Amino acid sequence: MKSDTERKIYYTEKLHRKKSRLHVHLSKDLRGKLKVKKRAILVREGDTVRVMRGPHRDKEAKVSRVSTVNRKVFLEGISTKTARGKEKPLPLEASNLLLLALEATKERKEIFSDEAFKKKEVKKAAEAKAAEAPKAAEAKAGEVHGERSEPSEQKHKGEAHEHGHKHDAKPHEQKSNTIR
Repeated sequence: MKSDTERKIYYTEKLHRKKSRLHVHLSKDLRGKLKVKKRAILVREGDTVRVMRGPHRDKEAKVSRVSTVNRKVFLEGISTKTARGKEKPLPLEASNLLLLALEATKERKEIFSDEAFKKKEVKKAAEAKAAEAPKAAEAKAGEVHGERSEPSEQKHKGEAHEHGHKHDAKPHEQKSNTIR
């Protein structure tokens, strides 16, 4: 079809057709646990995905919201700041995501084997302990040599950082936006 016809179809689609554009590719691990051969399935809240394209590439996060009307997926922890400094979730295209872990539903239980829904909590707990061990060793080594760890705010007051700004002794007061 001509590109203008494709564009017209895309923007005038009915809701059930828009939903078909929210399918996310499955990881090789999940594809191996399928009963029925599929390459992509519809993304849901609670699924764990990896970002494959864009500035947040290789980040893994849980799906916090799926907007069928806008054909966008929102992830926990991936956000942008507005001009006023407010955190706003960043909308991502479903085609730029890879599904790593599933949220169990009746339909998905028919498609996947039971192994696909087992949580990897044991693995995560072992990784967390391994990450904490070097930090604890560094803290003990610092105490042995007579060094004390100070909060970063107190340590750097009045000194310029590597990136050029200074911390003032007093925090800035916010001006109110009221008209007098």
